[in-house]
Amino acid sequence: MMRGRIALVTITIGVLLSFASLNVDAHDHMSHVMKPAEPLPGTSIYNLTSSWTDQNGSRVNLESLRGAPTVVTMGYTSCKDICPMIVANMMAIEDRAKASSMLGVHYVFFSLDTAVDTPERLTAYAKDRGLDFGDWVLFNGDDKAVRELAAALGVRYRRDASGGFDHSAIITILDAEGRIVTQQPDVTANTEDMVKKLSVLFAAPSH
Repeated sequence: MMRGRIALVTITIGVLLSFASLNVDAHDHMSHVMKPAEPLPGTSIYNLTSSWTDQNGSRVNLESLRGAPTVVTMGYTSCKDICPMIVANMMAIEDRAKASSMLGVHYVFFSLDTAVDTPERLTAYAKDRGLDFGDWVLFNGDDKAVRELAAALGVRYRRDASGGFDHSAIITILDAEGRIVTQQPDVTANTEDMVKKLSVLFAAPSH
């Protein structure tokens, strides 16, 4: 009889310990899942709080791009001269980066034309130029969002007489935290140099 009681006590203790272990594991797992994101660096453009609408009609903020190197420009879809050259340069950077196994880079086009460049217009623009929606995102924002981002990127712009825009032709590379790494303020961007800058980001331990 005594042996039976000892066996029962032993089994009971074992069950209780198993439940305790499960609770600890669950707590540890939840602690890992609920761990807050690290604060953004002070120089990150992702600190801008304005929201944007992508080509799918989804409202997002700039921080949604966090986590991967990003190649950025600002332009507008009805632009007939500078913008097609900028986008072509970005596509050349994309092709060279992929050829060097630098995958997962964001290529982002922010529109200056808040009224015309609707999500549908941005989608059509991307399709006309053969942009890969797996890598490219095109955004439309309100006037405030455009002004804030243009100021952060050093992009100058103004309405011209035809209803379009005179604007800076700048391609910017951001690191995974949204900090400016380099800029090419010219329509004839040095693709080789830009790809080298990307390769440095991919070689960084945090990537």
